Amino acid sequence: MARMEDEVGRFLDAWMQVRQVVQAANFNQFRRAGLSATQFMTLNVVPKEGLTLSELARKLNLSAASLKITIDSLADRGLVVRKRHATDARKIHILSTPKGKRLQNNASGEFHAFMTAIFKVMSQGERHGLVAGLEKMLRIAAQDVHRQPTSSILRAGDAPREKRNTPRSDRR
Repeated sequence: MARMEDEVGRFLDAWMQVRQVVQAANFNQFRRAGLSATQFMTLNVVPKEGLTLSELARKLNLSAASLKITIDSLADRGLVVRKRHATDARKIHILSTPKGKRLQNNASGEFHAFMTAIFKVMSQGERHGLVAGLEKMLRIAAQDVHRQPTSSILRAGDAPREKRNTPRSDRR
């Protein structure tokens, strides 16, 4: 059993270090673009068809109120627009503008080149093993890690949100 614990420990240590490398690479990209981390993440998750503010907030695990500030700043810079839903006028979708898509594509291209440079140093077997292992971990997690109902396994967008430290305003 000690071997399994050692392997899990090594994986978690490596995973945290890889996360730091990826975050540093992303940090450099959004800083060059003049964006905050939240602005950059938001721009990267807006799909072509757009999402409502609440859908985006859920996807990013942010409150709609704080995300509204981010959307406002991205809209002020011409990177996103708000558009009424075609069939439900109550819904407003947030969409990337061509300028926002270009900025996101440039940053994604730079990150892809960064990852490609790392992958080039690895053997084909190492690359295949890494990707296959991560894909299998995702499949297992999506099915049933501890024989729990799948609905009880947290996914990225399901992480619990922190409670507010300040009371909500009664003004609407």
